[in-house]
Amino acid sequence: MASWVLLSDLSNTATISLALVRPGGRPDATTQYPCDSLESFKRSVEDFLKLNDDPKLMGAAVSACGWETEAGISMPNHQFRLHRNDLRELLNIQRLHIVNDCVSRAMAVPRLYDTEVVKICGGEGDETLARAMIGAGTGLGMAGIITDEFNRATVLPCEGGHTDLAVTNDREQAVFDQLRKKYGHVSRERVASLQGLTEIYYALGLLGENTGQTLTAAEILTLAHKGEARAVETIDLCTGWLAAMASDVALMLGARGGIYLSGHLINHLEGLLNWQTFADRFTDKGRLRAFLEDIPVYITRVPDIELVGLTTLFE
Repeated sequence: MASWVLLSDLSNTATISLALVRPGGRPDATTQYPCDSLESFKRSVEDFLKLNDDPKLMGAAVSACGWETEAGISMPNHQFRLHRNDLRELLNIQRLHIVNDCVSRAMAVPRLYDTEVVKICGGEGDETLARAMIGAGTGLGMAGIITDEFNRATVLPCEGGHTDLAVTNDREQAVFDQLRKKYGHVSRERVASLQGLTEIYYALGLLGENTGQTLTAAEILTLAHKGEARAVETIDLCTGWLAAMASDVALMLGARGGIYLSGHLINHLEGLLNWQTFADRFTDKGRLRAFLEDIPVYITRVPDIELVGLTTLFE
């Protein structure tokens, strides 16, 4: 009897995370493989299953940055698409779920242990009310979480990371203008993501005494830890825009149950991000300050949170 479920996550542009679980269980361990093409995806899955004695699968679930279309998933950060029929044939299954990575993170929220979330600001909130997940990593995503009277959660897929970037002061306006010259449309994802660190740092260089310098997010984070002024300002600007995103999501969704932050950007900013600055920007909504002060904001500390979310599809 088939009693295993294959879980896979493609939210990282260079690798795939894979795990096997019993229906309803959480993964004890995950395995990472390189994945930069459809061929390497298939190879990685086949190698993983072979390593685990080719278990008989009852189903599978895939989490990826993108949206489902034409019986597959379009992944803007990858150079290939996944099709349902190809996956079913590859895995010899019928039951298959394809989920946006931020949606899968949101699905994990009701299953997180108390030790896996840390409140950074706000009040107590009410878990029976709407909540939201904001995922900041290579990109920026969001999803809503609505709980019914039977304590069943429904997740609302969104693409809020691509909404227009707003500015609140002259310095933000100056950086925005540089990005607009480069891209035309400037979304929130351009600044509140790992790639956003690179974009902000470069724009600040153009506003300073040089013509700009392109550094990776890792290099900028290293400089920020050393106190380099432009890197520190980059982190501050990114923090402000991330807080503004969280605040707008809370207002638009009425997410009085809480805002959850996750992703590689949040993890890498640990020790650099000033949470009081974040809280000040989060509540800076004029007459609605008191409304936002009551909303708790959490960060999640769960390895492979996307896979935890996917497990809920097989309960």
